[in-house]
Amino acid sequence: MRKRYRKKMEDKVYYKDHTGRYAGLHERLKELRRAAESREMDEEVGHNSGEDWAYEDDEEDLDYGAEAAAPEAALDTQTPPHPPSPEPAKTKRRILPNTADFIEYGCWKDNIEDMVDCYLSYTNRTLGKPVERAEVIERQAYFRKVPVQYCSCQPLHKILVLHGLFPSAPQLPKVAVSLELLGLYRAMFERSCDAVNALANTLHSFYTRRGFHVLDEKGQRILDPFRRSLTSAIQWHDSLQVEVQDRIDAALVSCNTLLKDSRETRLCSQDNTPIALDASIASGETSASETAPPTAPEPVNGPPLVRAEAHRQLQKLCPACFGGSRWGRNLDEGGDVHMALDGNFHHRHQAASGDGPHFHDAVQIIPKDQVDAVGNRIEAARKRPPRVYRQKVPEEIIQECQDSHTAADGRKAKTDMGHFDDTGLMAMVCRHDVPLFVANIDTPGEQQKYGVALMEHVLTLLPPQATCVFIIDVGCVFDVSLNKYEIITDDALKRIKFCTSAMHAYAHQWSCQLKYNPRLQKGMGLSDGEGVERLWSRIRRLIGITRTMGRRRRLWIIDRFLASVAQDHREELGQWIRRKLDGERGIIKETVRAEKVVKACAVEEAVLRKEWDEQVATQTSIRAHAPARLKKEVDAVLSLQTEIGALTKTIEDTRTSLSNIGASTKGVKVSLSALTECQAGLQTQVERLYASLNVQDAFPELAGVNVEFVRTLLLARDMKINIRKRAIGSFMEWERLDQAAGGKHQSLGTKIHQKTRNAITKRTPALLRSIRTYNQYCAKLADLHKPIWLIPIPEPLPTNLALLRDNSSLMEDVWISRTHEEVPRWLNDTNVRDGVRALMKRDRCLEERRRLGMEGDNMCAQLGRELAEVELAIQLPRYTHLHPLLCEHRVQLRLLQPLWTTVLQSDTRIKSTVANAAEVANQILGIRPCIALNWVPTVIAGNTEAPDDNIHSMETPQRATEDSEEIILEDDLDDELEGMADSDAVDDAGAEVIWTLPPHYLLKQPSDLPECSPNTIKLADIRPRVLAASGMRSRVSYNPQDIARFISPTARLNDECINGAALLLQSHFVQEFGHSDVAILTTHDLVRIRYDASDEDIWRNTKRSEYWSKSVWVLPIHRRAAQHWVLCVIYPSRKQLHLMDSFSDRRGWFADVKDVMRLVARMSTIAQINGHAMPTFHNSWNAYPLMVKSVQSNGYDCGVWTLAGIWAVLGGFEVTSHTEATIGCVRSCLLTAILSLPEQ
Repeated sequence: MRKRYRKKMEDKVYYKDHTGRYAGLHERLKELRRAAESREMDEEVGHNSGEDWAYEDDEEDLDYGAEAAAPEAALDTQTPPHPPSPEPAKTKRRILPNTADFIEYGCWKDNIEDMVDCYLSYTNRTLGKPVERAEVIERQAYFRKVPVQYCSCQPLHKILVLHGLFPSAPQLPKVAVSLELLGLYRAMFERSCDAVNALANTLHSFYTRRGFHVLDEKGQRILDPFRRSLTSAIQWHDSLQVEVQDRIDAALVSCNTLLKDSRETRLCSQDNTPIALDASIASGETSASETAPPTAPEPVNGPPLVRAEAHRQLQKLCPACFGGSRWGRNLDEGGDVHMALDGNFHHRHQAASGDGPHFHDAVQIIPKDQVDAVGNRIEAARKRPPRVYRQKVPEEIIQECQDSHTAADGRKAKTDMGHFDDTGLMAMVCRHDVPLFVANIDTPGEQQKYGVALMEHVLTLLPPQATCVFIIDVGCVFDVSLNKYEIITDDALKRIKFCTSAMHAYAHQWSCQLKYNPRLQKGMGLSDGEGVERLWSRIRRLIGITRTMGRRRRLWIIDRFLASVAQDHREELGQWIRRKLDGERGIIKETVRAEKVVKACAVEEAVLRKEWDEQVATQTSIRAHAPARLKKEVDAVLSLQTEIGALTKTIEDTRTSLSNIGASTKGVKVSLSALTECQAGLQTQVERLYASLNVQDAFPELAGVNVEFVRTLLLARDMKINIRKRAIGSFMEWERLDQAAGGKHQSLGTKIHQKTRNAITKRTPALLRSIRTYNQYCAKLADLHKPIWLIPIPEPLPTNLALLRDNSSLMEDVWISRTHEEVPRWLNDTNVRDGVRALMKRDRCLEERRRLGMEGDNMCAQLGRELAEVELAIQLPRYTHLHPLLCEHRVQLRLLQPLWTTVLQSDTRIKSTVANAAEVANQILGIRPCIALNWVPTVIAGNTEAPDDNIHSMETPQRATEDSEEIILEDDLDDELEGMADSDAVDDAGAEVIWTLPPHYLLKQPSDLPECSPNTIKLADIRPRVLAASGMRSRVSYNPQDIARFISPTARLNDECINGAALLLQSHFVQEFGHSDVAILTTHDLVRIRYDASDEDIWRNTKRSEYWSKSVWVLPIHRRAAQHWVLCVIYPSRKQLHLMDSFSDRRGWFADVKDVMRLVARMSTIAQINGHAMPTFHNSWNAYPLMVKSVQSNGYDCGVWTLAGIWAVLGGFEVTSHTEATIGCVRSCLLTAILSLPEQ
């Protein structure tokens, strides 16, 4: 259409027409145009492209401008004209179909039904053969119209299809497209996306470059000659494919009915003996050459399984999930099938793009009427009083989970409904990521009606005894809603169970995770519920294309693409099972890792299960809550503390900057000092404000506990809640960076990427400050704690955000109440906590192995059924016209045999299933199997034997295959962590504990002790002693209270005694030998590592030992829960740890060794930062015990045994050989050495 110029069109031109000739000619011209318009309408019915998003009024194609003015200019200008009629107003773009569109689509549907037989005839003639070539009529350098003669008794569209062409219009088509080209485009669509515009432009460019130009009747070039024709042909060719597939499915369904009737007849005649088909499926054995891994025993409790089959549609989608014949497994054991649901609001549709007539019945998109009916039922149910039922977790926990998820708030608008009529999709996939069904979202928020409609739809396609587990981001909210309100029937409610997706588990409260996290639920295996996210990544390319096309065409594109995705996943089921078994994160390797942890924790499995049951029962029923008023006041105090902490850092940064630029004048110093005093005053006022809250009065059960301890405990509790909220926000932003609209490595747009990154950068320092403050609270609580209070001490949190995300303790609240008995082991025993987590992982792996075996059986059974159907259909005469397609379908089914062969399903079993399928079809038709004789060829032995050297002359060459991986640059957010050496060396450091004595160890004999006299000193005569500074070591003071612990033979040594005595022993050896190659680490160093102290703090407290230049590090360790001292000797050059425990208890070393290796890695990294060379690889270390039998029977000499071990190491030995009879002499000798020091 030519461009209309506003000025030109608004000018009024008057002709001098006194005779009225102009008016007559003008009326004649209007009549001619109306006649031409009617003819164009008739042709347009056969030429419409079918793109329902581009409907426009026909009058816009008429140009009343320059074309009408040309002939009128030559008229007689002597007569004055009448004023021209006013120009009609320009009509708006039409977005809804008109009558002509419905007529056209009706003609297409009638033609498609007529084309099926012709298409089958063409397919039978060409399938598996080279493409037929049409005879070239004339070779010219331009297009030429060639008339096609056909009989009027045979429609043109049938003639075209018989000859391999598809018309572009239902009546009088001007263009026909090759069926082979349409088939190629269909395959390209399944692998990429809808690309009709790209194909049309490609053909146009190709023909133009070859010298073939498409011109109109006026000889002008047509800019887009193929798009409309290709669009129409592609759309209706797909409808033809659907009709053909429906006929094939109808034939197979009929054959399946015959198979079922035959099986039932045989069951009745043979006294319930299964037929050969079922026997082949149920009795297949694994070949002897392939050893299947052991599987966990099948649960024997629960009702017996019922024999039934799922709907054929589900069986075709995922044979592994729905191909079984026995249903009704207990939900507590995992149920029959696992499915995941999630919504996506990227797949929107613009309302201005319009709609077209209905032409496709979606298979995997549930109807809108069905969804709306569910929505009306939900609204009516919520108006009625809620039902009373026992919730799994407290109501406030569910409310917190609901508040933290936008998916749980159906009223929250996620899309502008003024621009979009369809706002997204809600998808359901099985645990193998096969898309099952999709609901089209047409509301602003993610309402529950879409998920409920999908669940009800799949339940109607399953046997009435089938049990299902649905994994949803807000599964806890769904569970409460369906139980509280009568939304679905009670029978359906008993058959379903809800879990939360594993990836979004951190967004739920810990009490919620105990009941809904799939990794903590029995029977769930390794189902993670994240298959929908992988589906969104797979179909992300549809987002931009479907947004601007017709509304029904969008649903057609989505439905057909989902079908191709499902077919791909069906073929990859065997690969999926092999990956689950043998992958790097597969169940075989994960089971081995979990088993090592369970054994290393040295706690019986029965004890671990008992502790886990107690933890679940306690944390889901007993929860200490502060009063609402007090919680708000404490939150206000925490906010003030955060602001004061930020002010402190700002003042320090300002002081550093001014010092660097040399602006440290007297006035600047005075101003900074005033600011510092003001900040200190604010901190004091905050402390007074908190003291005025009298928080200890709100917890009478904490009476008798130190007020400072209670205050710190409550601050730690509220600080952890604050940390959890901030951390979850950061995790969500990380996912936003990763997921975008196209997966982890498909980055966001530059603007959104920068906004998200800036948000993370802005919030990370505040989060790290909160974590460090919380860790300081934990350290302070450990110092103030007394065991008689029976209050567990909270564990510190890692400052590495990646480790924080995987830390389960982040979700647990700080315990703020007494335990009436002793503190439970699951709360304060690290070995029990690690053992329980490993036990849970091992159980899930065993359950996954059992489910994989069941799914392999289902796949084998479904393959046998489908092969039996197609074998029977091929041999029935009434399906002769489908014979080539059925044969091709049989070939595709047989090609699944190598793809579906796994360790759990041997090749022999699948071959047996394939062979028995043909036998079953022959039995129904009464065809006796023929016996084929295989004659053994005669072999005549030669006179000479082949030399032995030629036996192995044929060797199979080995090929080294390399996996080419795409190098992707990702953001490294670790640079923004303030002063932390969070390198991979620290995170990956580890050692294997070998419970045997180290080879070639040196034993220190007791005879090496000096002569000691009995202790006769009185407590009143004790005076403080001091060890003078030497080298980098500072002065050491010995208080009378600490010296008194050496005097009493039954007193326990504290950390001051251990650290002071160790340095005193080292000073004696330095005086005797002149130097010492042993670095004495204090008892506080490992505590700093556990509480993630800063690098500056660690370096300040360890640099005096000059550990980077020593070959041996001595580290005394205090086990707080057991009130016990142990010793770890570190040999960096040998990559060995020597462990000394006077009780010879293995249980504590598993957690201690991990912390020790973190200490080694961090101290090495910090030394490198400060210019000292240290090894950077901290893997493949070994840890050996120095004592394999207990040498202590009392409860007070463990500290002395630790000092005896240090004494032996300083003397060049590795272990002491003291006994309980001689260990008292060590205490006396140390006392004598301390008393020999000068008084302070």
